[in-house]
Amino acid sequence: MRVSTQAFFQNNVLTLQRLQRSLNDIQEQVATGRQIQRPSDDPVGSARALNLRESIDSVEQFQRNAGLAESRLRLEEETLTGVTELLQRARELALQAANATQTNESRDFVAAELRQGLDQLLALANTRDSSDDFLFAGYQTQTQPFTRTSAGFSYNGDQGQRFVSISRTRQIPDSDSGERVFSRIREGNGQVLTTPSAANTGTGTIFNNDVAGVTGYNFEAYEVTFTAADAFEVRDGGGVLVSSGAFTPGDSITFGGLDVRIEGEPATGDVFDVGPSPNTDMFSIIDRLAAALETPVADEAQRAEQDAAINRGIEGLDQALARVLEVRTGVGSRLATIESQVDANAGASLVLQESLADIEDLDYAAAISALTQQATTLEAAQQSFLRIQGLSLFRLL
Repeated sequence: MRVSTQAFFQNNVLTLQRLQRSLNDIQEQVATGRQIQRPSDDPVGSARALNLRESIDSVEQFQRNAGLAESRLRLEEETLTGVTELLQRARELALQAANATQTNESRDFVAAELRQGLDQLLALANTRDSSDDFLFAGYQTQTQPFTRTSAGFSYNGDQGQRFVSISRTRQIPDSDSGERVFSRIREGNGQVLTTPSAANTGTGTIFNNDVAGVTGYNFEAYEVTFTAADAFEVRDGGGVLVSSGAFTPGDSITFGGLDVRIEGEPATGDVFDVGPSPNTDMFSIIDRLAAALETPVADEAQRAEQDAAINRGIEGLDQALARVLEVRTGVGSRLATIESQVDANAGASLVLQESLADIEDLDYAAAISALTQQATTLEAAQQSFLRIQGLSLFRLL
């Protein structure tokens, strides 16, 4: 078979080029530390590596989400700590004001401090996070959640909670709505509220925490009227008489599943309303308490009315403190969940990184050996080509 000179040269050049490409590929692997430089090097391995990189990116995003959620929850926890301190101070002031030795002037000083605390509480309720979003506005993060109005205090946010994904299967709320934290607080003892009429002239008082038999309460509204200083009648919301009898100070009056104890000496015509606890907010509790302390007391009947208002304020503050404790417990639980999930994500990321390394990372010992072998092969091929291309029939003879 005849092999032309041109074909001879082409075949040898192609061989040298192939060997050079192989050498270049190995050199590139050694330089980058990766055994897959392009998908065509290992299509199956490249596809697996792509999936692993997507999973790693997802885990990294979950970690960033967890960091943001933790930051907001830490801020909420700190804010609620401040709220707790303000409410506890308000309760201390209320107990101080309930002392019989207090005068109208000294109660004015207590009321002034309560109003300062109220302003601070309102500021805490309108806390912003590091992104300048309102913390307690629900989904309405650019709307100031609480404002003072002529009618009281208004919540302008919603009940939404922003959920953040911290893993493929777990989402966690990064805050609580202001309505849940600061509003919808049950007055009285949480189930029953007793209210004396402003027109009462006696010294009778009812303390909600002394109301017994709440578990049997039918949650209807009642009116206790003293037809005489030593006699009473109880009517329901429809005016139907449900109970009546003689009265001695300190006695309990039973109706609607409740045992209501009245202290002091009610006067003829005095009225006490008893009904289910309505909802209120922390701001109104303190505002009403301050207003009660700012009202001058001139006689025993007014003192009894003020005592009832102070007691109602203390009970409201107790309910508010219980609500804050409930929310803080939830925040602490979420922070613990985030911490646990961050650790789990870190472990998952490490496993994914190791799997990716198994596919992409270069075995340097094997690569250096292959590089040396390929360089030797290329050099030998080049030397052979140089020798063979100089041969001719005359030289062979």
